[in-house]
Amino acid sequence: MQQRNVKLLTEIHRKLTLKGWEKLQSKRAEKVIDMLGRGMLVTEVSDVHVQNLVDTLEDRGYASATINRYLSAISKMLRYANQRQSIYHLDRMPHIEWHKETNGRERYLEPLEEQEIIRILTEWNMVNYLELYLFLMDTGMRLGEALSIKKLMVHNNNGHYVVNLPASVTKNGEPRGVPLTQRAKSIVVRLLDKAERNDLLFKHLKYWTAENTWRRLRKAMNLEDDKEFVIHCLRHTCATRLAQSGKVELHMIGQMLGHKSWKMIKRYSHLIPNNLRGAINVLNEVNTLNNSLSSNE
Repeated sequence: MQQRNVKLLTEIHRKLTLKGWEKLQSKRAEKVIDMLGRGMLVTEVSDVHVQNLVDTLEDRGYASATINRYLSAISKMLRYANQRQSIYHLDRMPHIEWHKETNGRERYLEPLEEQEIIRILTEWNMVNYLELYLFLMDTGMRLGEALSIKKLMVHNNNGHYVVNLPASVTKNGEPRGVPLTQRAKSIVVRLLDKAERNDLLFKHLKYWTAENTWRRLRKAMNLEDDKEFVIHCLRHTCATRLAQSGKVELHMIGQMLGHKSWKMIKRYSHLIPNNLRGAINVLNEVNTLNNSLSSNE
């Protein structure tokens, strides 16, 4: 049997994936290896290779945040080797210059855009992917998280359904429970009937088909110049609708979406007009009380 070369990037990728590397980042790492060459050794990756990788991603029109995710993938593989000097002999890490990111995507779907998506995908006879997009919109899950749901993760609490995501499938490495809307519940219940306990719920759908279908949608909706109209905006739509309702506190929105840092959560703070009006009402009451006290003196 042919012995594997442990210094191949493909081998390091395999080991990290077996250790539980988040599914989407593992996919990005695989695409990075394809761009660098599948015969590339970890000790061969140079500053020039990293820069060529960045140039390729920029030529494809990727946003700074997306480029950083790909750089994070190659960085993780290089660090893995660098921390194991006796095996890989990687004495120096190539220089990685991270792109400056904005404060985060603000793009979310308007109700009319949601209706247009429903109309188009129904006409295209792609109801399966339509249901996936609606599920993402109602749960705020990342695409990779949704596609990792197994039947055993879905729990029925007296008619209230919750998906318990284990740490192995979440981006921040922490488990979380996501309650389902009636719409998301109806989608899930139909899939549960066809699945075995350990089956993936959305096993009939593919990650890259979901991405490519979304690109087709963007073109069909004449939104090709709107670079923020990506699948991730479904997640932002969920958070935005919760925030705009004024009925859900920010920390609860962060908990549902799996945000670990306050910096990520507070992006939605400007979307809470009802809560701000409530704050003004409190100040008005205080002013009224103070005025009445002054007049009685």
